[in-house]
Amino acid sequence: MTDFYELMKKEKEEKKLYLPKTLDIANNLFLAYIKNNNLVGLKLAILFSGARGQIKYVDNKSKFNVDVLCDLLQINKNQLSTNLKKVTNVHFSFVDDKGNAGYTTPIHSYKYENRNKDIYIEISSEAKSLFTELEKGKYSFNQANAANLMNLKHKHSIRMQLLLEQINNFDKNIGKRKRYTLEQLNGYFGVKYKTYYEFERKIIKPVQEEINSSSKLGFIYQLIDEAPNGSGRPKIKEIIIDLVNQKNVQGRLL
Repeated sequence: MTDFYELMKKEKEEKKLYLPKTLDIANNLFLAYIKNNNLVGLKLAILFSGARGQIKYVDNKSKFNVDVLCDLLQINKNQLSTNLKKVTNVHFSFVDDKGNAGYTTPIHSYKYENRNKDIYIEISSEAKSLFTELEKGKYSFNQANAANLMNLKHKHSIRMQLLLEQINNFDKNIGKRKRYTLEQLNGYFGVKYKTYYEFERKIIKPVQEEINSSSKLGFIYQLIDEAPNGSGRPKIKEIIIDLVNQKNVQGRLL
């Protein structure tokens, strides 16, 4: 006869919250958190999206053990507590089933319980539809590797990781390469750098260093010159980004 406590332990293990290998995250949610430099909020959105079949709601509220939540988000308790208020101040635009536009806060509120061991997080009905009803196709989504995103610590690295995931999802007959102008890159990263060299120094190099040391999906890049027009520093016309599949997070190439 199976021991009662073994059954309870097995049931607990089966119900342990986890993130799937790949997930979909709505672009408008992603942009809302990125624009507010809100990494914790973005990771919460990734969690709600990725674990949507496991998370139970009561009046749009979900309960989490704080230790488990921090482990999933790869942050510590102090980072969670100091960022939660900021998380509840993020807004995003939505369109309902009848085509009516609206504006809401994806994560409305939170409350600690059980001497701060547990936390209740309340989300809006509109955000819940993005987290739990992806198949309806009302919004555009990015597919991404959950571990690659959760490992990163900076907003621009997560932006780049999602860009790499897009390139990786190209048809198998299309090369895993993309060309970008400075205007396109400034728009995507939400910055306003005047030269490619400045963008390279402030964005591309630090992002490449973090991603290639943390993710199995890395990249290399090239600054492409315009036709030579005499002496002086070459004028750059675009950046080419090539995907690199890495054997491990130390950057060893396949």
